[in-house]
Order: sequence, then structure tokens, then C-alpha cells
Amino acid sequence: MITKSTTMLYVEDTKAAIEFWTQKMGFVTLETADYGEVVSYEIAPNTDSETKFGIHDKNWVLKNTPGMNVGFPSLLFETDDLEVEYDRLTSAGVQTNPIMEFQGMTHFTFSDNEGNYIAITKK
Repeated sequence: MITKSTTMLYVEDTKAAIEFWTQKMGFVTLETADYGEVVSYEIAPNTDSETKFGIHDKNWVLKNTPGMNVGFPSLLFETDDLEVEYDRLTSAGVQTNPIMEFQGMTHFTFSDNEGNYIAITKK
């Protein structure tokens, strides 16, 4: 039975991505793997979280695994207090879109440092 999951995020610039996820999103770095020519990271909202992300250099992955799909996944996070999370991210310099309701879901969207679309909804 699967109990936890790590979503792989393939990015152009791992250093800029780790700065975005830790400094603006407030995630913590769980592991750092230095492969010489590139560095990969495992991050999470906190050390006890069952949600984790691996951040990997897109071009390095393609070089070592030709044909692999390195597209960015569609991410939807949940929070208990949508307004507080919206204010926190906006204050941290994240380019957020206004809170809205669509198809019965109250949420807001934002982009990461590479322009990828991410959403947060009220739990």
C-alpha cells in the first residue's frame, strides 16, 4: 500500500527553484544531492509533511534519461485559511492572482519562478 508520495519537479534552474520554494513558499529542504555538475533537492512544507517534492535539473535528467516527460505537473495545494496564505505569499513577493470561486471551489492561483501555474484552495 502506498502511503507517501514525492512529486518530481523538473526545472531549468534548480538554484532559483530552491530559493523560490524555501524563501517565498516557506518549504524546508529535507535533502540535497550534489551530483557534481548539478544539485537536486527534496523539499516539503515541513519536516513531518507527507507531501514532498524533488527538484531536479530538467536538462540533466533529459541527458541521462532521453525521452522522459519532464513537463511541470499541475499542482493544487489545500489550506485551512486561504486568506492568510494568500496574504503570506503575496507579501513574500509571489505573483498571485485574486481569490476567486470557480465551480464551487474557492481558490487562488500563482506562478513559480519559471512561470508554472499553481493553485491553492480552501480545505
